Amino acid sequence: MMSEDRGSVRLDLLPDKIRSDHRERLAIVYIRQSTPQQIERHQESTRLQYALVERAVHFGWPRERVVVIDDNLGRTGKNR
Repeated sequence: MMSEDRGSVRLDLLPDKIRSDHRERLAIVYIRQSTPQQIERHQESTRLQYALVERAVHFGWPRERVVVIDDNLGRTGKNR
């Protein structure tokens, strides 16, 4: 397999299941903590969820094609 470069990422080292047509789509990272207490007490979980942005970039998505949805942080679904 030939090596294709995208910045400093060698795409030939990425998982075979991620194809170039996948990278043409948006990568969506949905950040979720249901209550303000979860945000306060589970900061590591929130940090790990935000780190998924870097994971998508590592897998070859351009940073501008990674969308973060975090407007539900601290709001429970049962109140809707």
